[in-house]
Amino acid sequence: MPGFLEGLLSGSKQEKDIRELQEKILQNRKNYHLLVKLGDLLEKKGRRSDALEVYQEASARFSQSGFLIQAIAVTKILLRLDPARVQIQERLAALYAERGISSREEPGAEGNPIFPVTPLFSDLKKEELVRLLPKIQVRHFSPGAFACRQGDPGDSLFVISRGKVRVFREDAERNRVFLNHLQEGDFFGEFAFFSRSPRSASVEALEETEILEISKGDLEEIIREFPGVSRVLGSFYKERVADTLVATSALFASFSAAERKRLLQMLLPQDFPAGALILEEGRPGDSLYLIKKGEVEVFTRDVLGNLLPLARLREGDFFGEISLITGRPRTASVKARQAVELLRLPREDFNQILKTHPEILGVLEESLRYRLGNKLKALGVFRDSPEKERFF
Repeated sequence: MPGFLEGLLSGSKQEKDIRELQEKILQNRKNYHLLVKLGDLLEKKGRRSDALEVYQEASARFSQSGFLIQAIAVTKILLRLDPARVQIQERLAALYAERGISSREEPGAEGNPIFPVTPLFSDLKKEELVRLLPKIQVRHFSPGAFACRQGDPGDSLFVISRGKVRVFREDAERNRVFLNHLQEGDFFGEFAFFSRSPRSASVEALEETEILEISKGDLEEIIREFPGVSRVLGSFYKERVADTLVATSALFASFSAAERKRLLQMLLPQDFPAGALILEEGRPGDSLYLIKKGEVEVFTRDVLGNLLPLARLREGDFFGEISLITGRPRTASVKARQAVELLRLPREDFNQILKTHPEILGVLEESLRYRLGNKLKALGVFRDSPEKERFF
């Protein structure tokens, strides 16, 4: 890199800002974003040919080091300045393919700690990557600008090539519930793609941020050709659904992002088909359940065996807390009204969490009183003494 810069910027005395940036590059040789900044500076000064050379060098270094997303962003700048350079896309794909390293890089391999490697598109071959590149658009956001807002149509997938964003959701009272910070190499927008619903959260730029955007139509075409992309997205989608569920649950409202991450490692996924009996009244209970997707019905039976519905619970609700708190058998049965995805928290992990977050017990005890009251009402316990019903 030193030889490249000296050759490019030799000759007449350089302007101060260019010279200072050149020195920074020489002192931070693995921070290839500084090359992009130099290209931006040269372009602003009208030195188009020099800017093209710097951008091309940055693209090559990003791709050779395995940072595909950043390389794509710089390639898009090159094509904007010189649309005739279509061969740059093939060169980028070839350089990335020659390196032969993706998100499955061997442990201990030398890397650049400044830029995380994204798993998205890491399985694509050279020819596939060449076909993908023209479909990608580059967007820039200033601090405070929104890449997308909760409730917007979900018609794109986004990948961060530079910068940092904050992800949050607004509850019914318009309070912001923080979900995550995302940075270079991370992607978002997969919720709306898989659920075919509006955006479930807002994404706000925290600094100057550059994002690659792929439309839903183009993404669906890519997935038809390269099923591996769908598997990567699906995996991240499931993780983020679980994290969002925990972040918005009244039970875990006091948890930090790091604590939520540890909690997610404790939660065990369980799926049940429609009509399946999940919990049976009278059986021992040693777990708390959160509904990740679907709907369940809670019911009991009277002395004659007649079914008495107690409640319907949906995504974000929890059940199983009564046996967990009291240590007694299940006080009601639960069945799946449709196919459901649950997250189960075993008693041992629950007790461990209580040591650092005793406030959870208060939320669960309030739920316990409410649900036991509903059961007693359904059984007609208060029929002759309605004033006792107010106790619950």
